[in-house]
Amino acid sequence: MTLGRYTELPHLADANAGIEAVWASVSRNEGSYRVLPDGRCDIILRFALNALPLRELTPIVTGPTTGYCDVPLEPGAAFVGVRLRPGHFQRILGLEPIRLHGDALIGAAVLGQWPDMAALCVPASDQQELAGRLVRFVRKRDAESDFEVAPLGRNIISALHASGGRLRIAELAAMHGVSERTARRVLLRATGLTPKAFAAIIQFHRALRLLRDHHLSPADAAFEAGFADQSHMTRVFRRLGGFSPARLPEVTLVTISD
Repeated sequence: MTLGRYTELPHLADANAGIEAVWASVSRNEGSYRVLPDGRCDIILRFALNALPLRELTPIVTGPTTGYCDVPLEPGAAFVGVRLRPGHFQRILGLEPIRLHGDALIGAAVLGQWPDMAALCVPASDQQELAGRLVRFVRKRDAESDFEVAPLGRNIISALHASGGRLRIAELAAMHGVSERTARRVLLRATGLTPKAFAAIIQFHRALRLLRDHHLSPADAAFEAGFADQSHMTRVFRRLGGFSPARLPEVTLVTISD
């Protein structure tokens, strides 16, 4: 199922500029690549890795999703992207993430919305150059933006990550001394997702890592990740990943931080 080789470039991540990760992926075979929901938005350049310099680059901006997506691939299909930290999408691109919920803009739609992204699409010598280009683009946008990421939103997201997605919105609101309505609104504005959906994604990724990296049994992983039971975890896995935790396929787990 997973044909693309996904690689993160940690030395290019820049939390201060809102860059959670810089990544590259290349497909060696024809098939599809399963993208799991991570509660983030990405800026991506798609191209064919068949000759240098790299030409015909297509910009893609993805919004937050609540389900998996299978991306069809051809041999040589390649991508370089930056994943933005929750709350920074609007600061970098001037658009509330909820407006791209479950959606993506591609090619001309991206350039119509953000004409300065055309500079990202000129020929490049290699993927490293594209990665550097994307990082400089985000840093420039970050430096010029007058939109401030709400500290309350950052704190609520951090607390939700620290709990592995277990805290309910009422508990998060009480922790930060605000009403449940305010906490819900702040989180929705920062992520484009409801608190319940965002928490489910965090819990899903924690359970995946317990199964894959720590080799827990499905029953133990369900307990450690805070699901009611293994059946509950299985339902969430099928909804968010399209597979059963008892038959974990080869999937790419991206870095998501608080």
